[in-house]
Amino acid sequence: MVPGAGRHAIRSSSGHSRKIYFRISTRPNDMKTPILSLCLLYGAAAALLSGCGGSDNGDVTVPTLVGYVSVAADTFVDGPTSGQFISGSDYTTATSTYGYSLPFAGKQPVQGFSAFAAASQAGCYYVMQDNGFGSKASSPDALLHVYAIKPDWSNGKMVPANFSTCDSLTSFDANSYIRLRDPDHKLGYTLVADGTNYPGTSTAGGQTVAVDPLIKNNRLLTGGDIDPESMLIDADGNFWFGEEFGPFLIKTDRTGKVLAKEIPVPNTLKLGSNPLVQTTNNPYLVAGTANLPSSGGLESMTINTSRTRIYTMFERELSTDTDTQRRVMNVFDIASGAFLSTSYAYRVDNGTYVNAAGSTVKENFSVNDMTAINDHEFLVVEKDRGAGDARTDNFPASGADRVAAKVKRVYKIDLNKVDANGYLVKELLVDLMNIADPKQLGGSATINGMFTFPMECVESVRILDSRTLMLTNDNNYPGGSASRNPKKPDNNEFILVRLPAPLNTP
Repeated sequence: MVPGAGRHAIRSSSGHSRKIYFRISTRPNDMKTPILSLCLLYGAAAALLSGCGGSDNGDVTVPTLVGYVSVAADTFVDGPTSGQFISGSDYTTATSTYGYSLPFAGKQPVQGFSAFAAASQAGCYYVMQDNGFGSKASSPDALLHVYAIKPDWSNGKMVPANFSTCDSLTSFDANSYIRLRDPDHKLGYTLVADGTNYPGTSTAGGQTVAVDPLIKNNRLLTGGDIDPESMLIDADGNFWFGEEFGPFLIKTDRTGKVLAKEIPVPNTLKLGSNPLVQTTNNPYLVAGTANLPSSGGLESMTINTSRTRIYTMFERELSTDTDTQRRVMNVFDIASGAFLSTSYAYRVDNGTYVNAAGSTVKENFSVNDMTAINDHEFLVVEKDRGAGDARTDNFPASGADRVAAKVKRVYKIDLNKVDANGYLVKELLVDLMNIADPKQLGGSATINGMFTFPMECVESVRILDSRTLMLTNDNNYPGGSASRNPKKPDNNEFILVRLPAPLNTP
């Protein structure tokens, strides 16, 4: 709107037009009051509600879907040939179930996304690609990208964006991303780029393959070097990545260049003799001292609203912990460049499922992301291993190797609230398997007015405003478990969920 006096016809929720006279001041603080009043009075006026930072749904009484866009699974950018080392069940699923021919010659998949952060331009976001193809051994030819995107919620489309300017692009291309790299040899261990050949032998033919010159010449990081699972941007505009192989914290500039040596994570609870938390993939590991599963690292990471501290949480329990449901949250002080001795304990729930052999299997759920509400309250995503919607005929609720999803949840925690056993108190905020969708934004994923987000890996949540959350999934392309169509890999879906009550955001 143009500041100054205005005369506009506003259509109310009843469908009648009414003329309203109002004046909007040019002073920022004064602009909020008339816009907010109009939003409350005319919840169907989408343009005005966007000024409130919300959707065109107005107040809701339960968590409600107010936005949906997706990125097609088969989206690529030019680059070195990839997928040459995918093996095992991922290879079988990708080739036999989904019908792919591997490798992907002369290109790199854009999928799947494990984290995102807001860019400085409103409506623009940076999304981080996972390590590649599911493991260190399968991913030495998978480059690590961060892409710029602009969700077009009104039209249900994802728009690629220029990474530097956030201007809209027609497709993902070299202007839409940065690639992580270590040209200054900051990381303290040998990279894929330092070798003549990729480690291992290719799935097709069993031959050794020379490292692509683009990777060698630019010391590009690959999924054989680090497994980035979480990402944030600090007050200086630098990127921080929480990765899984070490696990490590890794800092880069806005171009993706590593700025410092990787930072290991201390064993703050002193669970076992190893002073650090290390997986079997850690390049500095002393034999017999690994204390974290290889896929259990820093899935969750956030920065507090004061932008002074980084909070990290492990996806899995330490192998030296007698409580297999405990997930440790550590605190990194940016000014000192070190982890604090302070830590917190979060306790995941558990459940059971019946597998294909008919056995009842106990499962501890995992933590896959968190985000700060303020300096002491956080949201945490907790999930089971299930994939798919049991309401359809495609995904069985029991009796299969991969059963349908049951638990995908967003909890709220407060660092100042712990129970009698010292665990952070959890408050269920959103059940992602039961989201109201009165406008059918979710298409076929909405049945009888309820949308489900039954993705195997719900790995990102961020707060758009005090009443709106944005979430996305990692589809583990190209061999991950499908959640929508059993014969196709999932798209990366982005959803907006409107909350019935506001969060305590600054």
